Amino acid sequence: MKRRSIWKVLVLAVLVILAGWTWAPAQTQEFSADQILLGPGGEQQGKIYFKQDRWRVEVTQPQTQKAIVQIFRMDKKVSWMLIPEDKVYMETPLFPDMIPWAKQIPGEVERKSLGEETVQGQLTEKYQVKVFNGEIAQELYLWTSKELKVPVKTQTKDGKFGIELRNIQIQAQPEDLFELPPDFKKITPPLQS
Repeated sequence: MKRRSIWKVLVLAVLVILAGWTWAPAQTQEFSADQILLGPGGEQQGKIYFKQDRWRVEVTQPQTQKAIVQIFRMDKKVSWMLIPEDKVYMETPLFPDMIPWAKQIPGEVERKSLGEETVQGQLTEKYQVKVFNGEIAQELYLWTSKELKVPVKTQTKDGKFGIELRNIQIQAQPEDLFELPPDFKKITPPLQS
């Protein structure tokens, strides 16, 4: 049960990282990076592309080995999950209260600065963050880049789970990364009728 709760907290942290550095201000620079998810099964690698009001996350699902692409568009208040192999996508609304864009992680009850550290060439502010997800309290470490204004690393206190951005490339991102491919078919998410 404790492992399941830790996974829930990690998934919450992953959503904060994957779903977009939502507290990033408008002056955040555009960038791309390799996104590494660390867990008991080892490392899972993906890619992230960030452009002020939109971002794209590419991962391969370990169970199916299918590539999954998520595109988040704040300007359109929509999220698209694409399955490139099947040329399909699902669309879900992106409501402000569903997105962890606040200055806090959802469930955050305490944040303490631990000083500056360099992570992947980025000068960061390291924080110890306490999160309560309704079942269990968990402590996380969060390293936020002073230049990019986004977390470049998140890790559970015991170091068993985390996310890190590597090979950060600060550069303009192509617009088409954040658009639906014209030949993809829209499908209904499984939980909707």
